[in-house]
Amino acid sequence: MYPIPRGLLVLALTAPLVAAPVRFDGAAEKTVAVLDFDNHSGESKYDPLGKGLAAMMVSDLSGVAGIQLVERQHINELVKELELQQSEYFDSTTAGKIGRFVGADYVVVGAISAMDPNVRIDTRVLRVESGEIVKTAVAQGKEEKFFKLQKQLSDQLLEGLEVALSPEQAERLEAQQEKNRIEELETALAFSEAIWLFDNDDYLGAVEKMVPVVRASPGSELVKLTYDHMKQRAASEGRKKAQDRLRGLIRR
Repeated sequence: MYPIPRGLLVLALTAPLVAAPVRFDGAAEKTVAVLDFDNHSGESKYDPLGKGLAAMMVSDLSGVAGIQLVERQHINELVKELELQQSEYFDSTTAGKIGRFVGADYVVVGAISAMDPNVRIDTRVLRVESGEIVKTAVAQGKEEKFFKLQKQLSDQLLEGLEVALSPEQAERLEAQQEKNRIEELETALAFSEAIWLFDNDDYLGAVEKMVPVVRASPGSELVKLTYDHMKQRAASEGRKKAQDRLRGLIRR
């Protein structure tokens, strides 16, 4: 099992970032895996959006005490090892298999079902032990209200995970969601494309893709921290390549 320690915020990537947890009382801790959302819209340009949506869900849920989230890196490694395609994630059998391998109590899966004329996003919460779908949620609306749709999904998923927040705790969670706000669909898509590039080891390409995202959402902590992590990884990879090249020249 690869749980993320409570109180750490794992955003789009794998780097943990300190965040104030939203506390609640009287509930057992749950380990949750959020899989990349599938694209069932029929428009391939939205394929990367599933990664961004999953990252936003993780960002929201990571602020809730009593929930441990499985790191994206370990999920990605497992998916590659099992040679799974992203289009299979929404299938309950596949989701349950991934959940068992990573030691999750619950798996969150989702699908972008439509983009035109309205955006529609479907999600499910699967209890791994029994294979039971304990919650289904749908968010639907205009693309210019994308943040509202994403926030709506997060709130519904907490119900599926049987997390009851007090009014004060819900207020703090909402404040956290606002801090990570990505308003426009096109910005969310570019953010998602950057994560897709990063996951495919194109670190410099990911940084370049994030530049307009930062400009469009300058107040988003999710965007800022993801961008900083990508820049650090790109710089580290650049140094490694330079060192490898230097070693090659010395051996000649």
